[in-house]
Amino acid sequence: MEGDSENRKDQILERLNKRNKDRQNYLDVKSELRSKETVQNEGVDYFYQTFSQKTIDIEQRLKDVQCGDTQPTDLARNFADITVEIQDLQRYLTASTMFLPDFKIKSCQNILNTLTSVSDETRQRLMPKKKFGFSGKKTAAKQKVAPNKDIVDAKLSKVPEKLGSNFAWTIANRTNEHIVLDSAKVNGQDITISNLNHCLVELQGHPGSVQVSRASKCTLLCGPIARSFFAENLEDCTLSIACQQLRLHSSRTIRIYMHVTCRAIIEDCRNIEIGEYNYDYSELEADYLASGLNKAQNNYTDVADFNWLSPDVPSPNWSLLKDYPDPNWNALRRDFIANNHNSGLKQDVKDISII
Repeated sequence: MEGDSENRKDQILERLNKRNKDRQNYLDVKSELRSKETVQNEGVDYFYQTFSQKTIDIEQRLKDVQCGDTQPTDLARNFADITVEIQDLQRYLTASTMFLPDFKIKSCQNILNTLTSVSDETRQRLMPKKKFGFSGKKTAAKQKVAPNKDIVDAKLSKVPEKLGSNFAWTIANRTNEHIVLDSAKVNGQDITISNLNHCLVELQGHPGSVQVSRASKCTLLCGPIARSFFAENLEDCTLSIACQQLRLHSSRTIRIYMHVTCRAIIEDCRNIEIGEYNYDYSELEADYLASGLNKAQNNYTDVADFNWLSPDVPSPNWSLLKDYPDPNWNALRRDFIANNHNSGLKQDVKDISII
């Protein structure tokens, strides 16, 4: 009888000890989770504060440039500094995406795009360069407009709008044409392309940025871009692009061979296939060096789809190219010219550089 009583006591003590251990383990886990959440929240808060302050600093520099009486040599230095600051902020955002929510990444990326757009437009207005125009229609002479200090405030207060029609496009309104711009037309320039159908475009050089709006059944091959590539409203196109930032909007059935040092972004897109950058021409290595693009860093497999926010399920809107041979651009070029020869393929000999 006494032995049974001792056994019951031992069992009760064992259950109590086990319950106490389980409770302590639960409290330890909860404490660790709270600690991790605190660290993460502190990291997010610190990012928000830092990003906001750097954004304000860049905005103020843009306003100072816009409103000041600055000599051309000082303007060039100021714009170079602003560009470096925007690039540094882009790298900071990219490095922080691992702990930021997707909606915040999208918001910050839009802010960066706006800063880049305002900087480029302000530089183009205050430091105009004679740009090569390659358009199907003659554009009317533009009137000189005095700089307006409110422009920067207006643009920085909203997300950049889609590329409009009142724009001095570098290449526009072309059909069934092979267009090649060499380094003299491309290096350091902001190249803009609009309204192309069934064209082969080659940009052999290192552009500052490239923007494309409305293209169908086209192939675009481009050397290393120092800053950003932005495209919208593309359909059934092939791109070979190397750049720091890549954004693709409102496009479908696109094959992209890309080298991108930041995280690529797509939005309102579907049926996007992605492979590694493979365009080649004689001055490619020199253009990589001149553009400042890091050839050793390629994040082409890391794509953010702003229409697909599930972290656990891959986006159905894009995929990596698998078991698909790299295109032969020389053969594609020959076939394009041959197939269009009888249908009136236009070529401007001074701009064509077959490799």
